Amino acid sequence: MQDLLKRIIEMDEQARKIEQQAKDEKLRSETEVEQLKEQIYNDYIVRAKDRIEKNIAVDRENADRKYAQAQQHNEEIKQELNRLYTEKKDSWVDEIVKRSLA
Repeated sequence: MQDLLKRIIEMDEQARKIEQQAKDEKLRSETEVEQLKEQIYNDYIVRAKDRIEKNIAVDRENADRKYAQAQQHNEEIKQELNRLYTEKKDSWVDEIVKRSLA
């Protein structure tokens, strides 16, 4: 009877030890999962920031190029208007005076 009781106590202790090991393993696994989740999130944020910086650089280059093209186009129009003014200012003034007096 003593041996049987001793054996039951040993089995209970062993079961508690196995249960504690399982709890410890579960806690360790949960911690690892949480760390992995955080690492994946941080890696994603880093990649997203890099992609945003690259997109900003590309967008800035495109905007600068379009701005330069618009500036060039405006300069060409300005030069054309100045040329037309120089070439036709006298006839325009005469036409305005003529229409005003008519």
